[in-house]
Amino acid sequence: MEVIKSLYFAVFFFSIIVCIDLYVKFKRPLLLKIYFTILVLCISFASFVYSQDVHPTYYYYYIILTKALVASAFLNIFSILYFPKFKKFVYLLSFLLIGFTLFSLYYNFQFNPDYVNQLRGQTIVIVRDEGLNVPILFKIIRVLLIGSFFMMMIYFLYMITLKFSHNNIYFEKIKIWTIFVFGLSVSILILYLPIPIFKSNELVGNSISIYIYMYILLLVFYRPTFLNRSALKISLGNNFNKEADFSLSELDFINEFYTKLYFTNNEASLDHLAKILKIGSNDLYKFVYYKYSMTFNDLVNKNRVDYFIDIIHNPKYLNYTIDALAKEVGFSSRQHLYKPFKKFHGGNPSDIVDAVATK
Repeated sequence: MEVIKSLYFAVFFFSIIVCIDLYVKFKRPLLLKIYFTILVLCISFASFVYSQDVHPTYYYYYIILTKALVASAFLNIFSILYFPKFKKFVYLLSFLLIGFTLFSLYYNFQFNPDYVNQLRGQTIVIVRDEGLNVPILFKIIRVLLIGSFFMMMIYFLYMITLKFSHNNIYFEKIKIWTIFVFGLSVSILILYLPIPIFKSNELVGNSISIYIYMYILLLVFYRPTFLNRSALKISLGNNFNKEADFSLSELDFINEFYTKLYFTNNEASLDHLAKILKIGSNDLYKFVYYKYSMTFNDLVNKNRVDYFIDIIHNPKYLNYTIDALAKEVGFSSRQHLYKPFKKFHGGNPSDIVDAVATK
């Protein structure tokens, strides 16, 4: 069991790294960040407990609750990213899942003295009876919750398999990641079925938990980068299919954005340009993301950086300072130029200005 404890500690250590990564890199949406954080912190807590010589029975209460939280957080993440229309049902199921876990723990602690003594580290109150002497009502509620959870997961997986062939512009960017999410979901459904060897063998049970915990942590750590800064739903519907018709012609957009150098406008914004083009801001956002595979702000900043590089080669701007050049291309100051410049070109703007000046 020393090997198992070492593996649990490795999972705990990695979970801290993932948690720091989430805190530093993940900007929005806040709700998704919260669910990812809950997922990682629950795994961190459970792994730490298992890795130490602190296995009094009462810790199993926290472990069981932790697993209910992990299941709820995972289901909510699934809903937010792929099926936002189901969020209310998922909220309700999560509330019932956690609420039933808390109540069943409290009830058995108060009225079922043998319950505490029969708990094991791999006990999952919601999923398995574990041979414990619990009221028939608890068993009925457990079956209903299990059925609802499994049916929801199976439906989600079924819908994902149908949508793999769709040309959804967001979904394409995370197809590989989604395949691994799909694999995790299938693993959870199979591994937590009431198969005797999973119930009776402590080594097998711990190995399963380590596998699931590490799988989840790797998924969170290697999440698609655009999730860190975008409030977009990946939504597997047809709203963003490549076959979709847009209410904006590409020529009109090119004329306003490129020919008239709209991106150099210091007040450039999605809403402002949408009004000029006489379309909804949501339609413009879809158009930009479909055509250029980036957000509107990124498109503006990228073109400002490209324009900056163009004008420094123009003798007209030879005596301009970097601050003046930054304002010329649309940035409010040179400080606001540096981050986009590094992102879309690399290096420091002063270096390229000096290099051009010495030619």
